[in-house]
Amino acid sequence: MFSIYLLEDNVEQQAYYAKVIKNTIMINDYAMKLVCATNDVEKLESSILDQEQGLFFLDMEIGSQTDAGLKLASKIRQKMPFAQIVFITTHDELAFLTLERKIAPLDYILKDKTLEDIKSKIIEDINLARAQYVEALYHQQKLFGYRIGSRYFSVPMNELVMLYTVKERPGSVTMIAKKRQAEFPGNLNNLEEKYTNLFRCDKSYLVNLDHVTSFDAQARQLQFNQGLVCKVSFRKARDLTKLMKDRES
Repeated sequence: MFSIYLLEDNVEQQAYYAKVIKNTIMINDYAMKLVCATNDVEKLESSILDQEQGLFFLDMEIGSQTDAGLKLASKIRQKMPFAQIVFITTHDELAFLTLERKIAPLDYILKDKTLEDIKSKIIEDINLARAQYVEALYHQQKLFGYRIGSRYFSVPMNELVMLYTVKERPGSVTMIAKKRQAEFPGNLNNLEEKYTNLFRCDKSYLVNLDHVTSFDAQARQLQFNQGLVCKVSFRKARDLTKLMKDRES
């Protein structure tokens, strides 16, 4: 689910922008959600989900602070490097500061335009952000990405062998690739949903079938390159047998 956030201190404008966002999502049946619409910088910051991407519509001026949205954008960029940020503002003179602080906004929407112009710009930015998100998902199927602390890493999908969890380290996932091994925070349910090309052979294992060398259906055991093995649950064994036969045909 792609998340959208709105920061605007004018109550009427906030309601109008939120309505435009929700209607655009509904009309186009987008897998998006307006997570937060608020005039409170701290509330919006605390509502940000732990995701790599999101779309933020930020008013530059909140109350007496002319750069409140700008400061928030800097924090968002640190927390979510691939976020799309749109400033809705009367302060076009602050555009230079966004370059200076390396915020790289997707767009500026000036409040001195008509409501119809602002509406068109919001819809245009939502469509653009979605198109870029869909493209990023396509490329993610060729790359496996994970995060350790504030650093992001990626591995070519054709090198990923398996992901697994162990009871002794809840909340951690171990990745084994051809040339790398790593442990990072996460859970297999989210990874299974995100990387549909991987196969969940057991509650503790998510595997790349391209690296399977053999499958013992009776023992319910998968053999991989490098001598790696993993168990297959009884429930998944039938699905796996069919998949392996389809790959051979």
